[in-house]
Amino acid sequence: MTMTRDERMARIDELKRWFAEQDEEFRDDGFTAEVQEAWDQNHVEMKDHERVLENLRQRDDRLREMAKEGTGDAETGDGRSVQNWGSHAPQLISRMTERQVYDLSNVRVDAFNPGGMNPELVNRARRAIELAHFPAAGRDQERARDHVDGLLRHGDTDDLQTNDIARRILATGSPSYRKAFAKLVSASLNGVPTGASLNTEEQRAVERAMSMTGAAGAQGGFAVPYELDPTLVPTSNSTVNPYRATCRVVQITGNEWRGVTTPGITANYGYQAEVAEALEATGPVLAQPAYVTKRATAFVPVSIELTQDWGALQSELGTLIQDAKDDLEAAQFTNGVGTTVFPQGILVGATTTVAAGTGLTVVAQDLYNLEVALPPRFRPRAQFISNRYFYNRIRAIDTAGGAQLWTNNLREGLPNNVATPGNLNQTLLGYPTNEASAFPAAAPLTNGMKLALIGDLRYYVIVDRIGLDIELIPHIFGASGFPKGQRGIYAFWRNYAAAIDPNAFRVLTATT
Repeated sequence: MTMTRDERMARIDELKRWFAEQDEEFRDDGFTAEVQEAWDQNHVEMKDHERVLENLRQRDDRLREMAKEGTGDAETGDGRSVQNWGSHAPQLISRMTERQVYDLSNVRVDAFNPGGMNPELVNRARRAIELAHFPAAGRDQERARDHVDGLLRHGDTDDLQTNDIARRILATGSPSYRKAFAKLVSASLNGVPTGASLNTEEQRAVERAMSMTGAAGAQGGFAVPYELDPTLVPTSNSTVNPYRATCRVVQITGNEWRGVTTPGITANYGYQAEVAEALEATGPVLAQPAYVTKRATAFVPVSIELTQDWGALQSELGTLIQDAKDDLEAAQFTNGVGTTVFPQGILVGATTTVAAGTGLTVVAQDLYNLEVALPPRFRPRAQFISNRYFYNRIRAIDTAGGAQLWTNNLREGLPNNVATPGNLNQTLLGYPTNEASAFPAAAPLTNGMKLALIGDLRYYVIVDRIGLDIELIPHIFGASGFPKGQRGIYAFWRNYAAAIDPNAFRVLTATT
């Protein structure tokens, strides 16, 4: 059976460990016949793997030379010289194995043009995404790949954010870093010196990732491999949280995002006589809101028994962190106060309310009034957000379908499409409906309770600073001061959210 390069290298490592174990066991004695036979056979096998890998390395070197000889300084389709691709032309990168993608030792750095390596790094990162597996994404691997690849396509290869994302992928996604991360987390959670089990290659991978991400490795902080990072990879939701699927999401690598907005201008005297001088339009001026990302945290307690089985913990780590992150965001993106360290929830940012009829009830006319209150410019892309409790109240209004509130009259119950996430695949007054579990849901209704929102959700902006780090807590103590037999994983990331134009939303409220 043909083995891949990675499999051959892994087998060589396994054989070297076996040789060391046998040498230690028979330190003061000769081998038995069985051990001597196995020693000779394994030695032949290891040399065979080393020979094949050396032949492959020489072949790769020759291909790289051929690529440089064949292209020289020829122009690529976008007008750049192929020398700007560094040591590898794009067509070679697309055929690289995982280990080759992350081997940056032969990426050429020009002291007079330090950005010349950026295109190669971006293309290596895109190849890494093709080869990656995203544990927290479950079966939806293609969606995860397309999302991360889209971040690299967002800007050109000279874009600072694009290059930062590519470097994070190459720093935290390599096989060496993934192995080191597993060893470091397992060692920290089990009270073992963190650096003791790392080989030279793994130590270099950690140092490279730490210098790029700023994680404090010496203090137990580690950058999460990007395949497990929920700030990069979209995954399924635990709570019903439609915001990331429906609102505008901006991902940055810095600290602050600046947008541009205006309530609009008036084109006074838009029609004029021939050669007449243009007149200044009147109306509001452009504004530039600045969103500074804030630190959010999640704490994941795990039993000592689980930490002793790293394979099980690794497969669940991304999901555990994502679930905690999603629970927090579902609440904050709905009701966050928007001051100090908290995001602004959509119900706080949407400042214009429409009162339902008196008597703490909801009738069909209340929905019509809510729709009419939304400015026409926001209606074409408007959607509803509310709790499932509210949608069921609306179903009770229109039991015979006479009001035509629901497009299909809902002869069956509302679907439970959490994984979409939150979209009910139904239209209310012709608008898509989304369920948000953090919206108010209580009976009886109370005066001023915010029941539902309609608006163009692109005007609610979520800004993510890409990158999630973790720190490890070796023991969790109970109220009595004694250990509980649990370790802790402390995860932290940064984001912010707010309504960039409050006029894009209307909120229905209950009235006494």
